[in-house]
Amino acid sequence: MASITRLKLEIQFNSRLAGLLDALKSIAAQQFQSLERQFRANPAFFQAAETILGTFNLEALAHPFTQAGERIGVIAITSDTGLLGGLNQQVIATAMAEYRRSPGELLVIGERGLSYAREAGVGCKAFGGMTEHSRESLASQVRDYALNAVLGGKLGALTIVHPRALSFTTQRIEVIRALPCTEWFRGREAERGVRLPTGRQGGGPVLMESSLGDVVEYAVWLWLGQKLVDALGMSRLAELAARSVHLEGSSQELSRRGQKLKLKYFRERHEVIDRNMRELFAAKSLFGQS
Repeated sequence: MASITRLKLEIQFNSRLAGLLDALKSIAAQQFQSLERQFRANPAFFQAAETILGTFNLEALAHPFTQAGERIGVIAITSDTGLLGGLNQQVIATAMAEYRRSPGELLVIGERGLSYAREAGVGCKAFGGMTEHSRESLASQVRDYALNAVLGGKLGALTIVHPRALSFTTQRIEVIRALPCTEWFRGREAERGVRLPTGRQGGGPVLMESSLGDVVEYAVWLWLGQKLVDALGMSRLAELAARSVHLEGSSQELSRRGQKLKLKYFRERHEVIDRNMRELFAAKSLFGQS
């Protein structure tokens, strides 16, 4: 009887835990859908910034933003919470691989990534986690720190590593080569020249009041700030999707365990009933004979 009572309690606990998982899964799915409706990337902005810099011969400009250095700064975007099915570990593993190519500094956003980096014995610059209302301010903080490190000669290149939700059920780790800015055009030809209102390419010289170095710095400052804002938004979407998928897997596993517990409970209960019936018939037969 003690075994049956224990099994009954386990079934009740399993049922309550399944209800809790279903509630968490539903919340994550609703948050994903809400953020997906709000979040909109702006590819036209990046195209404009890249076209401006593509106008100039960046390879001939001696500037920290155009010339690759040896020390790489890696910005890793993770979350402050768990239940992501190892997504944060994948981000940090990818970021560590990038960092070890030419160690400079690891910049980690999120408590989970910070704990994984410490476990690996790698020092890093930690930034607070992202909330729904702090995305832009956090992006500005990370951008300013990273660009000052490049301008000061502490770092020679910048890379961003973050998770991205390809769909509600599929996530991948994305690596963005942010600096030197010549990396923006890797694998494709930079769009040269300034477009005239008619759509024709301008063939004359570009008139500039500022120096080329100042123009590059301002364009990179704008580009990196918006890129980090978008990366943080995509990371949040991936986090919610991964949590929902992970909870769905846990819910299915819990359902399988629940079925096994119920089968074991009914089997033992039937065994007890059969045993009691045999004892009753044996006792009846014994008393009948006497």
